[in-house]
Amino acid sequence: MLKIGIVGGALGERITEELYQKWMDTISTRYYNANNGDYMFEPALAEAIKTKYKDTETVYLKDLNEKELQKNDINFLAGINLLYAWETSPQMYKKWKRIISDKKNHIYPSLQEQDFLFDKGKYLMYYKKKGIPIAPTFIISKNRTLQYILTNVKKHKWKSFVIKPYHAYANVDIKRFDMEDKQLETKIQNYMKRMKKYPGFLCQEVMIGFREHYEVKSFWINGEYKYYVAMKTTDGTVFSDEEIFKGEDIIIDDKVSKKVLDQVKKMGKKIVKEFPYGKGPPLYLRLDFGCCQGNTLDTSKYFLNEVEYAGCRTLLDARPDAFDHWVKGYYEKAIQLVGKTKTKTKTKTKTKTPRRTRRTRRTRRTRRRRRRTRRLKST
Repeated sequence: MLKIGIVGGALGERITEELYQKWMDTISTRYYNANNGDYMFEPALAEAIKTKYKDTETVYLKDLNEKELQKNDINFLAGINLLYAWETSPQMYKKWKRIISDKKNHIYPSLQEQDFLFDKGKYLMYYKKKGIPIAPTFIISKNRTLQYILTNVKKHKWKSFVIKPYHAYANVDIKRFDMEDKQLETKIQNYMKRMKKYPGFLCQEVMIGFREHYEVKSFWINGEYKYYVAMKTTDGTVFSDEEIFKGEDIIIDDKVSKKVLDQVKKMGKKIVKEFPYGKGPPLYLRLDFGCCQGNTLDTSKYFLNEVEYAGCRTLLDARPDAFDHWVKGYYEKAIQLVGKTKTKTKTKTKTKTPRRTRRTRRTRRTRRRRRRTRRLKST
């Protein structure tokens, strides 16, 4: 029996009951919201895998309990990752880092994979070297002075720019700045003081294509494209100074042209292929693409905006029909990482060995009786 752990609970995504599936008959009612008619994503995922694949014993775990983790062959971080611990406290971050590093806990994705994707600048510059287009970018690391930032912005001739922290998720602590703002210098200095906790930042030109065209969030499971969700702001702003993506709307399939989708798929395949860590392609990569290179509105020139991974949104509220992809994907990744279960092999051995032993004993007893019978006859 293949033992799988699904670890999470902080993601907040739900699975609607409108698309009935058999696992809904057996999942605990404590994961069901009667008011909304939906189920919590992570326990639903565990129950669905267990129901569909009879060679599995799948459990839902709320956190990284080592005693429970070590009971399983593999434990997937589904609704949490190391960033969750980093945001909670330094003590929790240190503890989780140790737990994830310990091979006895069988946690996926590895610490290396998570570290790579924590820092936006690190992976964007890596993929830029591999030929994947990105927005105009420079890195803010040890030198965080006002002079360094403005010198680089002026060198690139940007009218507006945005600063994105490493170790941040979604749009948390992202800030837009405009060169014509009379309070620009004060705003940058105040921002950098407030953001001391972050290990680094990337600074990018504000891309007007986000206002006019959709950002395409594509989902890749075990190296294969499965679906996308297209999003753009509804209030006509790009990185609003008041609130990033205020009033964002979620639009699906029929709003993105085949031409754009083909671009996204082509870049996505290369990104997955060039992913530097892990055994085989990652279980989960969400590759977000924006428009447009050169800060134009040319939809033939999309670029890589962000890479998200385990513990980040699957946007199933926009695509509830995509849940089956995740059920199959987690099971197949477990088989790839663990292999056919050792338990099955042991079971077969245990059932066959005693039978051979009993037959051998019967044969020996029969031979002894025959020898005794022959001796008696001879006397």
